[in-house]
Amino acid sequence: MISFIWKYKYVIFSFIVFLFILSITQLQNTNIYSESERMLKYAEDVEVDYSKSNNDKNLFLVGLEYPDSISFDEFLALNTLQEQLEENEYVKEIRSIFNDKRVINTGLMPISYNILNLKNSIGYEKYLERIREKKSSYLSSDFRKTLFLVETKDSLNHQQNQQFIEILKNSFEDSSKKVYVSGQTRNELYIQSKVKEELLFVILLSAILCCLVLWFFTSNLRFVVLTLLSVLFSVTISFYFSHLLFGGIELIMIIMPAIIFIVCISDMMHLLNNRFNPKNKKEYFVNQIRKVGIPVALTSFTTSVGFLSFCFSDVLPILRFGIATTIGVLVSLFIVLIFYAICVDKIEKIGSLNSKRDEKLNDFLYKIIHLKYNWKLTVLLIIMTGLAAFGVYNYEVNNYATDELNKKSVVYKEMQFFNDDFGGYKPVVFNLENNEDIDIDKIIQLEKYIISQGFFLDFSIDGIFQNKDKISKNLYHKLTKDGYRIRSRMQDIGANKSLIKVIRIKDKAKELNLNLKVGGRGYLFDQVSNILTYEILYGLFIAILIIGLLFFILNDFNFRYFFIALIPNIFPILVCIGIMSFTGFYLSLSNAFIFAIIFGLVVDDSIHILSSFRFNMKRGLSKSEAINESLSTTARAVVKTTIIVIVSLLPLLISDFKSVYQLSLLTIISAILALIFDLIYLPMIIRKYL
Repeated sequence: MISFIWKYKYVIFSFIVFLFILSITQLQNTNIYSESERMLKYAEDVEVDYSKSNNDKNLFLVGLEYPDSISFDEFLALNTLQEQLEENEYVKEIRSIFNDKRVINTGLMPISYNILNLKNSIGYEKYLERIREKKSSYLSSDFRKTLFLVETKDSLNHQQNQQFIEILKNSFEDSSKKVYVSGQTRNELYIQSKVKEELLFVILLSAILCCLVLWFFTSNLRFVVLTLLSVLFSVTISFYFSHLLFGGIELIMIIMPAIIFIVCISDMMHLLNNRFNPKNKKEYFVNQIRKVGIPVALTSFTTSVGFLSFCFSDVLPILRFGIATTIGVLVSLFIVLIFYAICVDKIEKIGSLNSKRDEKLNDFLYKIIHLKYNWKLTVLLIIMTGLAAFGVYNYEVNNYATDELNKKSVVYKEMQFFNDDFGGYKPVVFNLENNEDIDIDKIIQLEKYIISQGFFLDFSIDGIFQNKDKISKNLYHKLTKDGYRIRSRMQDIGANKSLIKVIRIKDKAKELNLNLKVGGRGYLFDQVSNILTYEILYGLFIAILIIGLLFFILNDFNFRYFFIALIPNIFPILVCIGIMSFTGFYLSLSNAFIFAIIFGLVVDDSIHILSSFRFNMKRGLSKSEAINESLSTTARAVVKTTIIVIVSLLPLLISDFKSVYQLSLLTIISAILALIFDLIYLPMIIRKYL
């Protein structure tokens, strides 16, 4: 196999170039799937009322903010705008202050009236006073902000939704006020458009920084170009496989380029790690693959195992992410081998690339090798152990609807407007079954209890009827033919707190003997996101155990290798969580995947050091000599890889997506901690227990 790769490296390279060009052409028109829709369908497994929650996707929240109280003329203009929008072919219904009604039940026939009357400016102030007393879901208490709930028809496609958002903005926007538009569809379209922009920008900036660091270490333009091309080809072809298998790219795959980048750079730097220059290039390549290629392949395999665990998920986007990333890691390994073969063939004195800078690194590693264990290292270990324990004790699984968004992004600011001023943007629907013995007083009690839990009701009997004591069962059944739905919204207070409130409301309904089912996308998100977060963490835990067992088997069933393979890989992650716990960090659906990436990076370094140690022991070196040799050779590549990864991930800190930002921050922290542990404490563990 190795000889085959060397012999046909340029033929295979030509095929890779062809596949890359094909991938570019196909990916230009590929679909970018939004995972929320299919993740919410997982609600069927958590027994929530998904069928009665679908219309929430068609709901747009439009908020207007004026510098002063809205005047009579401004209300008139807004009323005209609403009437014009209601004629739009995409609109199904608009609810606002202009059709916010109250009902007086006279006993014979109920009389309804608008809470705001704009017939003349004389009685206008009286209506405003009434609104102050009765309150409206669509107008703030200072009369500076107003809300429109716009529901569109079910049949709108991607392009029509985009057009309608522009129509909403253009209709309401002028210099006299600020316009905010939110809603699930609006947010998903924004994220999808940002994904393409950001992927190009971040990849380009990371590539430039990567080139600079590679040039610093090698001073060889050919190597820099070939390494960068291996990353570019691997990322593009991996996305093409997703397009080929699934017809598009899942939004969750936005973190895949970072994964493949880390794998490619790490593999290439470890393959390059040889001080000797080749006399016979083929022999040099074969020997290097046998010496370093096996650990490189092993680390790619262990990394792919981490992502392969996601393939057992019942949730389509997560399953596809697992499959695509596993394929991507293996594809990148193959591409790196081909590009490394070309490097050996085309670069003279490949073993001496930038040896002057290596000398400084060697001096650093020499100090590490001969570092004597002292009280300072004990204190450092105690501090890190304390942080790890603090992280384990304080870890929390929670999810917010804005987890994917950077707080500086436009969409986040728009969502916060509705969160702060109009009761929230997470729709929750409480469905009551219709029956002949329904007690209307109990329904009103339930509505008041729902309000007391912090929910904002868009439609309720308590809010509409002035004389609730005169509501007859006959009138109630006319209003609620298919069952009564209490439409509400809530603030984004986190899935944990939200679910506690819903449980309280369910208990209250049982106490009142009311048959209650809960739906709405806000509730579905809370239910599903937490379950999926735990599912991802369980998958990662299984992957960790598999890697430990793999080392146990590969090392002649020596059980000590099981723990030595796991401790240096889990410990830095726990310390990282401990550090982040001081900032209010929590594990969520958007960052649980990150720890799979971090684990892959950390495992990569420790496996190379352990593999190098075993290789040197088989050569007949003593334990001390084998460790010193491993640190003086393999550790050089580990340090270089860590530096390159850290520098290249810095651009991700400015991402509009929180998961991408956290990917950068958590990986950088974990990489530094892993490097400290691998260079200082791992050799000590090896000396004592192997």
